[in-house]
Amino acid sequence: MTMNIVVTSAKGLEARASAEFKEVALLSGARKFTIERSPYDGLVEVDAEDAKALVSFIREYVKAEPFRVRFMLRLIPIDRVVDTKMEDIVKAVKDLSDSIGPSESFRITIEARDSPYPDRQLIDAIADAVDRKVSLDSPDKVVLLEIFGEYCGVSVISPDEIVSIAKLKRAT
Repeated sequence: MTMNIVVTSAKGLEARASAEFKEVALLSGARKFTIERSPYDGLVEVDAEDAKALVSFIREYVKAEPFRVRFMLRLIPIDRVVDTKMEDIVKAVKDLSDSIGPSESFRITIEARDSPYPDRQLIDAIADAVDRKVSLDSPDKVVLLEIFGEYCGVSVISPDEIVSIAKLKRAT
């Protein structure tokens, strides 16, 4: 499975969110991307050439044209996709955690669908692997797990790299 962006939509509106994503992605100049409906309701998986730049473009597009985006709810960049095995997830987090500076804090967020592990077990294993300060309220980085049954998207990103369309619309 290759994906580097998760797009959320309302249940049943995945096809419209996909079409909307494609339309805005083409406006950005992006030409190489694939869009697949996830087996899970309300989720679309995207594999794009420069995912973070594309998500950033969409964030700015929504700020400029808040009423042009109706079906995408959130866009979440994914740094790496691994099998949903504890050792693979922890290794991916360790590899990516270099992007958390020595004086920065982090929070762990888990969005699980058919996870073989309880959230607490994942949180404990990840917290042990990342030697940084934890901040639940205002972290510098978010260690994000998007679990899709047998595979898991892992990201270590700034909170503002997760694009919530509704929050952007409220801010305009």
